[in-house]
Amino acid sequence: MNYKEHFNRLTEFLSPYEPLWNREILENYPQTMEVYNTAWIEDLAQLSKEDLWKFDCFADTEKLQDKSLAQMMNSLTDLTKLDFFTYSSKRNFPDWAFRKVKEKKRHEITLITALINDIQNSSHHSHTTDIGGGVGHLARVLAHYYGVKTKTIDINKEFQISGEKRAKSFPLPEGANELEFINMNFLGESDAKKMKSVFPEDSLTLGLHTCGTLANAVIETHIKMKTKSLLNFGCCYLKMNPDSDTNLSKYSKENKNLYLSNWALTLASRGYASMDFKQYLLKERVKSFRFTLQLILDDIFGGPHFISVGDSHSREYWGEFSDYAYKKLSNLKIDHDYDLKKLQDFYDNTDTQKKVKEMYLGNIIRWQFGRALEHYILTDRCLVLEEAGLKVQMKELFNESLSPRNIGIFSTLS
Repeated sequence: MNYKEHFNRLTEFLSPYEPLWNREILENYPQTMEVYNTAWIEDLAQLSKEDLWKFDCFADTEKLQDKSLAQMMNSLTDLTKLDFFTYSSKRNFPDWAFRKVKEKKRHEITLITALINDIQNSSHHSHTTDIGGGVGHLARVLAHYYGVKTKTIDINKEFQISGEKRAKSFPLPEGANELEFINMNFLGESDAKKMKSVFPEDSLTLGLHTCGTLANAVIETHIKMKTKSLLNFGCCYLKMNPDSDTNLSKYSKENKNLYLSNWALTLASRGYASMDFKQYLLKERVKSFRFTLQLILDDIFGGPHFISVGDSHSREYWGEFSDYAYKKLSNLKIDHDYDLKKLQDFYDNTDTQKKVKEMYLGNIIRWQFGRALEHYILTDRCLVLEEAGLKVQMKELFNESLSPRNIGIFSTLS
């Protein structure tokens, strides 16, 4: 991939829609809704719940009447299309290898260890260093079942003690290699000798779902320590600082770039890509309650007044809105004159329902830009690596329905 060209395409496409993706609808409603194409909202309003679900989660434009909306969606799909990393084969593991490991984690470990095994076979590394490895599930599978010497580092000593006990609890398969748990604060480690032993020049640096700015630090370490290869999967972009943690490459600084607000970074972290219809109906219910509550907050405070209210248990959203809203207002310690009946009447009001529906449809449109914003962040990281003289690949690996943050960056010496 030509990363400069991809960065330019992303910038040019996203720029005209900046007022949509860079602002949360609730933050300054109704002003935030003024930038949404009325024809797009009206088109989506004609769709059934099933068709709206297909549009929202699978970019299905078949039932759209507005050609400009369909064109925008199709352009987004093409813009964020990537090849997949390939690997020769996946191992069959004994049951105990993944005992108490959730399906998502098992899926990720199964694929990433197969990929690393192929990398190791084609370009030998002294070892793999797994950053933020926790209890070491990934490192254990890689070392014991693929025979790849692995070091796993984490700041949490208790996690590592638990991981060491688990690694010794089951018989080692034939060909198992060394697994080493190293307790260290990766972001604050000042011992140059220790860093050199963990990240020698012939090693592979691994970061699976490096949260927020940790991914940037992993890339910096790969460049600074001149490790032979890097495989990194970012996540939780919402934890980054918009002013210091994006547009890191020289190319982005020297050319037209985008400012990503906290709301945009949150959008890039979205995880609703492949929800089933039942999950979608819950999402619709959650949004209708939250949007109505915001209208009530605006009424109480006499104008736009955004407050983060937190999530509730799913069963609360299938109850009465009045119970949900009264509890939220009480927890937030907000003085008001709404009783349960007044809250429910507000929710059931035709004008309220119309506003909430428009907000919900606007939110669906906004949601579609999340993947492109993630591409923008990751492409900038690829440019940083290229500018350091490294050969870079950005591809997908995991099944998005199980692991939405499925885009990996592989970097190696040219």
